[in-house]
This record gives sequence, structure tokens and C-alpha cells, in this order.
Amino acid sequence: MTYNDSVELLSDGAVYLPDGTLIDIREKVWRSPGLPLAVTGRGSMAFEAYAETILAMSEDSVDAVIERTHTLLEQAKKGVVSSAPCEVLLAGLSETRGPFLAFFSTADVYPQFEPFILHDVGPDFGGGNALTAEEIAALPSAEEGLGKCGVALFETMRGKPGLNPAAPHMPAIHGIGGHIDLTVINANGATTTRLHEWPDVIGEKIDPFSASAKFEDNSSFSDGASFG
Repeated sequence: MTYNDSVELLSDGAVYLPDGTLIDIREKVWRSPGLPLAVTGRGSMAFEAYAETILAMSEDSVDAVIERTHTLLEQAKKGVVSSAPCEVLLAGLSETRGPFLAFFSTADVYPQFEPFILHDVGPDFGGGNALTAEEIAALPSAEEGLGKCGVALFETMRGKPGLNPAAPHMPAIHGIGGHIDLTVINANGATTTRLHEWPDVIGEKIDPFSASAKFEDNSSFSDGASFG
């Protein structure tokens, strides 16, 4: 979500097989060391390669990185670089446009988003499971930052099975897990803070309704928070 002088991102930590089996929990946001820019994504782990490639571009401005990303996607469309199914979101402060969000997909999944094109997605964008109007209305406001609503938002989305962007032809899965990270991008750069952790078990499918999951101290998970 974009604000007057910053952008905020929420991301989870789940890495899973096409059937939803959790195989790793890791940070899934990459921050530029010298620019107000961060990249996140989902789907096949090709999005990690895209993120690292984009942030490794030796450019001195965010606008230049955006232009180079257009070129990268043209090459990907031609098969020069990986085109495994994934989705990538760039967030940062453009020198000419200010706070921005830009999205691309390498799969033809969404009618409104032509693949291998970097799309300006406006002031807010979500890559998780769609919520109903009633569910959205029940969430805390994001006007003062995603830190106030992030846990409740992701708890709500976590409880709903959704599209696996790495295998859109397969049944819906519970794909939100591991943890919730909040990344804030402003003129000083990008920083990430851990908001919440779930006791999801690697080697098993994510079960948002499990009452038996245990933390390291053997206590049960019973957070119940209602809201990336």
C-alpha cells in the first residue's frame, strides 16, 4: 500500500509444493541496499531469482531499475531467462512518480494482467486470497499503516484456500504461513519487521484451523487474531 511518502508491504514465509505441502519457511522480501526499493513475490521460486536480478541491477535510481525491469521481462517472454510461473511485486519511491507499486506475472492467469508486462497497480494491491466486503469491513483500518491491520488481514486470508500461482491448474490450497513480515520503504531505504509467527510444520500442509500445533515451549497456538 502506498502512503504520502512511503510504501508498506506485507509478506508471509511459506514455501510449499504444488499440493500445498510446506517445505520451507523463509523471508520472502528483498530490499535494495542503496535505493528506496523492495521486491516480493509468490509462486515458483523463480520469483526469488527475479527479485535478486532486479535488485542487482547497477543503477543509481529507482526509475532506471524500473526501465531495466521492462527489458528483463522482454527477455523472459522470449525465453532468454526463466519463465517459471510466478508473480513479482516491486514497491518503492520513484524519482518521478513518488510511492508506487508495480506487478508482473510470468503466467497467463489474470485477464487484467498480460504476462511479462510490468503493470502499475495503483495505491494498493493484494496477492492473497480475495476477501468479501464483510470480511474487509471487519478489519482494522490501514490508514495509519499496515502494522495495525496486518495480522488480522493475514489471519483472515490464511483461513481461505486460494490459487497456487505456481500451479494454477491444481486445486486451491492454504498457502499463507510461517510468519508475517512488514516492510516499510521510505526515503531512508527499506526495513523489514517480523509482525507474527505461526507454528506451521515443515513437511505438512498448512492447517489454519489446527488446535494441536505447539510452540517451542509446548504451548498451544491459540492466537485468534482477526487481521500483507
